Amino acid sequence: MIFRAFAAALLGLAALALPARAQTSPTGEHPQVVLELYTSQGCVQCPRANRLVGMFSREPGVLALTFPVSIWDYLGWRDTLARPAYSDRQQAYSTAMHVRGRVTPQLVYNGVRQTGASDWDDARAALNDSRRDPRPEGASEVAITRLRNDRIRVSIGANARGAGADIWLIAFDPGPVIAVVGSGVNVNRSISHYNLVDQIWRIDSWNGDATWFERDHCVPECAVLVQRPGGQILSAAYTSRPGRYPQRQIY
Repeated sequence: MIFRAFAAALLGLAALALPARAQTSPTGEHPQVVLELYTSQGCVQCPRANRLVGMFSREPGVLALTFPVSIWDYLGWRDTLARPAYSDRQQAYSTAMHVRGRVTPQLVYNGVRQTGASDWDDARAALNDSRRDPRPEGASEVAITRLRNDRIRVSIGANARGAGADIWLIAFDPGPVIAVVGSGVNVNRSISHYNLVDQIWRIDSWNGDATWFERDHCVPECAVLVQRPGGQILSAAYTSRPGRYPQRQIY
C-alpha cells in the first residue's frame, strides 16, 4: 500500500541550463545538478539512500529525481513503484559509464558520473564535484511553463552543438511517497520516496534549433531534460507550485 503524504512544494518556477554557478531569478532557482536515484523497496540499503536524496532535494541548485527499479525483486518483495523504463534508463547509464551490472542504490549526477548511494560521504563529494562542472557546450536556455488545466509548454533555445540530444519529459511527485513493504528484507517497513518519478516520456531527438512543444497532464510536477543519449544532461527545467498534494493510496 502506498500513501501520498501531504507535501509543500517549492515556490515559483525552476529552470536550468547547468550554469557554472547557482543563480536566482523571479522565476525561481537555476540548479546546477540533476541528481537521479535508482532505488528499490527490496534492498536493505535503499531506505537510507532515499533519505539522503530527500536531504539533497532540499538544497539549492539540485533537481533530484527518484526512479524505483526491480533489480532486488528476487529477494521476496516486488517493488510496487518500479517500471521497466526506469531499469532501461539505469542500464543505459551503466553501459555508458562502463559499470558492471546495475548498482542499486545508485546515484547519477548530470548523467556523467555515478556513485553508490550507501556511502553518504562519497555521495556528498560527488554532488559537490558536480556543482563545479562547466556548462556543457551543447547547453541551451530551457523554460517550462504551466498553462491551463495542467497543460505545460516547454521552449528550448537554439544551440547546434546540442544536436542529436534526446528531449525527455518527466512527471514527478515531490512526496514523500510512502510504500509499506509486505515481505522480503524490508518487511513491515514504511519507505519514503522523494521527488518520485511517475512517468517518463522521450519526446524527440533535438536538431539543435529553437523549438517548443506543449503536453497535457504532466503532474503533480514536471521536468524536462535535454540529454545526450545515455549520457550528459545538457539543459533542464522543472515546475514547482506552492500548496499541498492530496493523499493517494495504491493497493
